[in-house]
Amino acid sequence: MTGGTSGIGYAVSEELLKRGATVWVIGSRQESVDKAQASLSAFHQARFAAVDVRDNTAVQKMVTDCVREDGRLDYLFNNAGISQKNPYEASTLEDWKEMIDINLWGVIYGINAALPVMKAQKSGHIVNTSSVAALYGTPYQALYVATKSAVLGLTDCLYYEYLPENILFSVVCPGDVATPIFKGRVPEGAITAEEAARIILDGVEKKERMIVFPESMRDLVEKCKDPVFRDLAHKKTEEDSRAFFASPEYQEFLARQKKRG
Repeated sequence: MTGGTSGIGYAVSEELLKRGATVWVIGSRQESVDKAQASLSAFHQARFAAVDVRDNTAVQKMVTDCVREDGRLDYLFNNAGISQKNPYEASTLEDWKEMIDINLWGVIYGINAALPVMKAQKSGHIVNTSSVAALYGTPYQALYVATKSAVLGLTDCLYYEYLPENILFSVVCPGDVATPIFKGRVPEGAITAEEAARIILDGVEKKERMIVFPESMRDLVEKCKDPVFRDLAHKKTEEDSRAFFASPEYQEFLARQKKRG
């Protein structure tokens, strides 16, 4: 489980451990891995590692270590990811590179490492995290939506390609879930990470190709099939976002970013 030390990834890891699974909980920083390890210390079948998903060699080692220690790899959850919401022209090529390296290459590296193992086993299930935003697009999230749309399309292709080999693919498309990704600005109506974990694992158990939640987001995606509704929804989102970008809160954020740069 990459991205397993916080948010949805942590909740899924914990739920799997409660169900008796052996889980490799993977985080990008040793600090976050240590914190997760302390929180999950009651589960003796938990394994922990710090892995930069932007590093193909590190991801390959992660899978190799897992198989060497536990003998097989039944599931791979490619969950690590970062978000973004800002005007297109405020994003740099460095921002694009970071988003693509983590959100897309991290998934590709995971798939490439896991597939040979699962083919040898003649079974396996790879679960990739996309976003509900990839299903209808969201103004001011061009970088995020571009990468998450790629993950969605990639998973869809591989689902049918590897189905005859008994290797399954699922794509998870979360909507609003109360996690650190919102940086304290959790949307009204967001579900808990624990509820999201149960929905994801229920969908995986049913071998669903696409897992979309919460229910309000499934309804929104369905309504957006009507071009008139979609246009109105996007215009409202654009107006709300533009107002936020003009706010002192966003200007302070930009100033902090500039200092860090």
